[in-house]
Amino acid sequence: MQALALLGSPRKGGNTDTLADAFLAGAAEAGAEIDKLYLDDYNIRPVGELGDEFLKRVDLRADDDWRRVIYKVLAADILVWAAPVYWQGVPAQMKCFVDRWSCYYAAKWLNQGMVDKVWAGLVCYGHPSENESHWIIEPLKAWVHRWRGEYVGAVSVAVAKKGAVAEMTQYMSAARELGKKAVAAAAK
Repeated sequence: MQALALLGSPRKGGNTDTLADAFLAGAAEAGAEIDKLYLDDYNIRPVGELGDEFLKRVDLRADDDWRRVIYKVLAADILVWAAPVYWQGVPAQMKCFVDRWSCYYAAKWLNQGMVDKVWAGLVCYGHPSENESHWIIEPLKAWVHRWRGEYVGAVSVAVAKKGAVAEMTQYMSAARELGKKAVAAAAK
């Protein structure tokens, strides 16, 4: 069983990265093989012009790293999407990756490969007075529905200082437990 963390933040060692490590530690404790991808390390361009007919769409930007990443996603049983909230949405690195699904909307290899995965979210946001995680969680739930997966939950925290979440044991423990929960769900 493979658990894959996809990090939307370019900030290595930051809060979403730290939560992802805790999630993956929990998944490993529960028996999963683990991997982590920083989407910022890949050259993934925004989606190009799409045709009107789903069955005839062509990825005009197929010469970048998108396929390298999607093959790792397809090989995973568990996907954890770790992202800070950037201006009411996922970071551009993650959005570019997700938008490219549109090029392959009707492709059997993608549709069959994405089915039945277990999904989780890890969200950090800097606004201390209200929960801003919905900007990430609601799109994530829509993606889960589209790909007929299982959503097992999220850990969300208001934190801005780089790496500060590591001292927030409540959230680190919650991320670790979510990793274990994801493995249990994938094992069903």
